[in-house]
Amino acid sequence: MESIGRYSAAIYRLTQSIFNNKLKELEISSGQYDFFLAIAKNEGINQKELGDKLYVEKSTTAKAVRHLETKGYVYKNQVEKDKRYSSLYLTEKGREASLAVESVFSEILSIFSKDIPEGVIEGTILVLKKVINNLQEEKSK
Repeated sequence: MESIGRYSAAIYRLTQSIFNNKLKELEISSGQYDFFLAIAKNEGINQKELGDKLYVEKSTTAKAVRHLETKGYVYKNQVEKDKRYSSLYLTEKGREASLAVESVFSEILSIFSKDIPEGVIEGTILVLKKVINNLQEEKSK
């Protein structure tokens, strides 16, 4: 059966497989690259903001951050104004790894868009944003 969900799931699995293959020495699990990149691009972000940015539940975000901490890629810094929150930052090891992860991410983006006209890519992005919006509306009911 043809569906957006089927194809988006296949894209996700194939992308994670490429990440795992190209970055196996980093010992970052396949589902954690998104978290790692979001922290690298938004140092100082807290876990709630991170989960919201990636459309992920709190428990999944906490588990990913804990793994990245354990591997020495990120650290938490408690927010002075509100002790319930911690800001997330890359360690030196994380900064070094971010270069490799960002390189593979760029490579994957170029694979995504290979032989696809820019207008089609822009249209696809608009459709996917609408799908996300529809799903968020349904979830909030």
